[in-house]
Amino acid sequence: MKKVLTVDDSKVVRSMVTRYLQGYGVEVIEATNGQEGVEAARRHRPDLVLLDITMPVMDGRQALAAMRNDAACADIPVIMLTAESGRDIVVEIAKLKVNGYIVKPFQKETFDQAVAKVLGAPTGAATVTAPAPPAADKSLPVDAKAVLVVDDSERVIEAAKAALDGALEGALKVTTALSGREAIERYREARPGVVVLDLVMPDLDGFDTQKQLRQLGDSEYVALAVRGDEPLREKARKAGFHAIVDKPFHAQELLDRVLAAATAKVSPEDLLGAMLGEEQGCPFFDMPDPRTKTFGRVAPLLGKRLRAFAEDGLDKLVIDMGKIVEMNSDAVKMLVTVIEEARGIGMRTAICGSAGVLEALRQIAETKDSPAAGSRDEARQRLG
Repeated sequence: MKKVLTVDDSKVVRSMVTRYLQGYGVEVIEATNGQEGVEAARRHRPDLVLLDITMPVMDGRQALAAMRNDAACADIPVIMLTAESGRDIVVEIAKLKVNGYIVKPFQKETFDQAVAKVLGAPTGAATVTAPAPPAADKSLPVDAKAVLVVDDSERVIEAAKAALDGALEGALKVTTALSGREAIERYREARPGVVVLDLVMPDLDGFDTQKQLRQLGDSEYVALAVRGDEPLREKARKAGFHAIVDKPFHAQELLDRVLAAATAKVSPEDLLGAMLGEEQGCPFFDMPDPRTKTFGRVAPLLGKRLRAFAEDGLDKLVIDMGKIVEMNSDAVKMLVTVIEEARGIGMRTAICGSAGVLEALRQIAETKDSPAAGSRDEARQRLG
């Protein structure tokens, strides 16, 4: 049976191509962007590729060049699909050395005129190859600071990147995908600890994508769902999504949910180990951003760790507030808790942070006995 690969970011167009191929007796393989298309061409060696020009990730021109430069698929016939019909685009397509072109939107007669030149007259029914599930591979750990955002809307992708890029001084590494299939490839590369996943997408929806990604690693999932769709939200809760964010979303809400999901991948012991340490004979506590919601997880362990320092004869503690953007009520509660824990076992405290944070500390009675400085070294020196 002959194979036809249709490469288009539009599910509507791919469905139309599949329908029009009925009667040709071919197996239809689908790809949602040029990169997927090149990979599918190498893997399946189709007898014809129907290739859209304008696509995300890798457009049709780039995909065609990649195939022509690969001996495995250099001779595969290609018909280009384009939404433009002007002379310039026709001339450009002719220079690409393809087997024809079809202008979108197209009728079956136009489609058949181009396709029959390659496949011959229709002979039977078409079958569609469903995306194969990824091979299970959980041997590699996920990266708690890596985030994969999956949505079929470029506008949503851009908004999510704007909300997450640069968060906590660039601590989050953001990767994006415009489809469930692309998400599988990006997941293998980035090993994200958190996946932000649109629940309603063509081809593979959010739930099917989640099922396949779970075969590749143990990540936390944040769902994107249109506001007010309670049945969909309930389905997401049952599917084990860590949180659900309404679309259109507020940047801060998305960031908060992602940070909470990211820290859920790390044990409280490891979290505290990254915050509480020792430099030049002086313990320090690296205060977490309140938005990460991590302090509540490590607070029960804090006193025990501080007592271990005291038992070693260390009576000083520098509280580093470099990650605190503003002294809101959550930040104040965290700071007071650490100071009281330290003082309770006889440890003296000093605080370092930005000028704005230090200015705000002057208004907090519980911190008046703790010297403040702009750097950790200076704070340690203030303690003598």
